[in-house]
Amino acid sequence: MEPTPSEMPLGSPEVPPFPEVPPPQAPVPPPQAPVPPPQAPIPAPQATPISTQPAWMASMTSTAPVAGPAGFFYADIPNRAIAYIIDAIILFVGFLIVAAVLTAVGLKTVNLDFTSPSFGSYNPIAGIIYGVVNLAISVAYFVYTWTAMRGTVGMKVLGMQIGNAQDGATISMDQALRRALVLFGVGAVAQALGSWPGLGILFSLAAFGWFIYLLYTTAVSPTKQGFHDKFANTMVVKAARSVA
Repeated sequence: MEPTPSEMPLGSPEVPPFPEVPPPQAPVPPPQAPVPPPQAPIPAPQATPISTQPAWMASMTSTAPVAGPAGFFYADIPNRAIAYIIDAIILFVGFLIVAAVLTAVGLKTVNLDFTSPSFGSYNPIAGIIYGVVNLAISVAYFVYTWTAMRGTVGMKVLGMQIGNAQDGATISMDQALRRALVLFGVGAVAQALGSWPGLGILFSLAAFGWFIYLLYTTAVSPTKQGFHDKFANTMVVKAARSVA
């Protein structure tokens, strides 16, 4: 038995009480990262439309400027087509005057004859003469404006000019003649022989195919140089201030 406090001898050391053990506490949860604010849903990627149009066809209708020599851009096909329409109107007036003169002297491509099933007969000699005269007028107009003015009236209206492909100098008479013959030679032959019985349709189709070929070679060229430009070593450009 343990002695009671009264039974403990005097002078005995007092036993300190046991320290109180605090009750167990719940564990402190670790700090959590801040919750980010809600974000807008990411839109689903849209499918890029796939163009079924060939690149050369897109180039034919594109007017986006393509940088060329310093201060110039290569002339696009739509602007060149508009310029040619303006020139064609000018030439058409000249053709009408020449046709009136030739008809007045008795040169007709078709002689009317209401007794025949076709109501007329084709004069191949007159057709060839008309074709040669019209080709001469076209060549004279384009060669003169290309060499003397660096561009036709239609090209000037749209701010375009033609020059040598290497240095941009005014093209020579030889270059202008080669370019004009490639552009208009086949068409002149088709015009001269277009009314020839049986063969006229073939010449007309050949002229149309030649036109498409020149258009295609211009469209696929990075410098917009068709076969006629490559053959004559020429280039059609547009001033940067006209494009802006």
